Amino acid sequence: MKSIVLHSKLTINGREFHIHTGTIFEKNLVQSEIFESGKFVASTQQPFQLRKETDTNASVDFLKVLASDLHHDTMEELQRLFSIESKIKPLRLYTPHFKLGLLYYDKNLLGECIRNFQTVIDLKPEFIPAYIHLGKTYIKLNEYNKAFDILIQAYKMNSEFADLANSVGVVLSLLNQYQKAISILQQALKKNPDFDEANFNLGVALFRSTIDATKPEEKAIIPSRVLRFIKSLKSLERYQGEDWQNLFTQTLEEIQKGELTRIISTLESLQLKLITHLDIDTVMESFYLKFMYGGRELTFEELESYEKRMSRQADKRKDFADYWNELGTIHMIQCRHLFLNAMTEFDQAVALNTGYEDAKTNLQLIKNIKKGFLILLRAILK
Repeated sequence: MKSIVLHSKLTINGREFHIHTGTIFEKNLVQSEIFESGKFVASTQQPFQLRKETDTNASVDFLKVLASDLHHDTMEELQRLFSIESKIKPLRLYTPHFKLGLLYYDKNLLGECIRNFQTVIDLKPEFIPAYIHLGKTYIKLNEYNKAFDILIQAYKMNSEFADLANSVGVVLSLLNQYQKAISILQQALKKNPDFDEANFNLGVALFRSTIDATKPEEKAIIPSRVLRFIKSLKSLERYQGEDWQNLFTQTLEEIQKGELTRIISTLESLQLKLITHLDIDTVMESFYLKFMYGGRELTFEELESYEKRMSRQADKRKDFADYWNELGTIHMIQCRHLFLNAMTEFDQAVALNTGYEDAKTNLQLIKNIKKGFLILLRAILK
């Protein structure tokens, strides 16, 4: 079957993006990629399954629709991000800027990340997650000194976040300040002894602190802690994706070879991948911004799609209170949609039969609570 390929050019605020979408048959994926100035920015994938008995023409038509939908969704989402930023800028509210920063981070638009996370810090200096993600953005840009300055500022304000301590420890390790890294990572593990990523990073810092990088010909002896926690990370559910599994396998293979320079490089690559990985699904951030500032009413189908995406996270996030809070919020917005539909339908019933007392009573009751209900929903979202 011939591959389906789509290409569009998108200009936003004087910047030129190219969107390429195509089928990857060996992985049963449709993939949409974003490029700017010839540089890869981000990609979105949509899996598909074709039945063997399905007519070839029908399969081609199905894939054309799937690719076209993903292609246009990718373009629309990119445009929406920049549009929303222009809308929230004069509001001076930290929450939408933080959520937008996470979406930009997920799309690898790092300049936009910096701008929005810095705005959050300016508006609410005590909001530690903004420092953490701004620091990680600078790590992605290989600007480790800037990352350290941001992260240590937050750590001095509040040292109770294990994730923050782990991030500081990784940056110190990247800056070759291993003893300081060891101390900070030990603090992270005091707060959360089961923090596998911090355990791995501590093992790397201990290893790096004992070797002489000027003698790459030496046979490296890797501490058991490093091997143990690479294997532990490899077994975690959140790292079961093909790319993660390949990365862990390649790291273990390089360690087995014993070439010091390659081992150092490979361990550092794994550290960078782990520390900059966005470990949340941004579905709620996307929903919130699209609902509040997207410029149009969400359809019931769109609400249902968000609800399904959130529900699929239940197995992974069922023990986290924020998951149920977010799912409840989406259900409330679905209630709003049905509530407004119901009011229109009662009104239609009365218009068709002015003597229909049940419909008149229902319409009056729903009108009486409309204002309070909508105020409640907006309060929940804010």
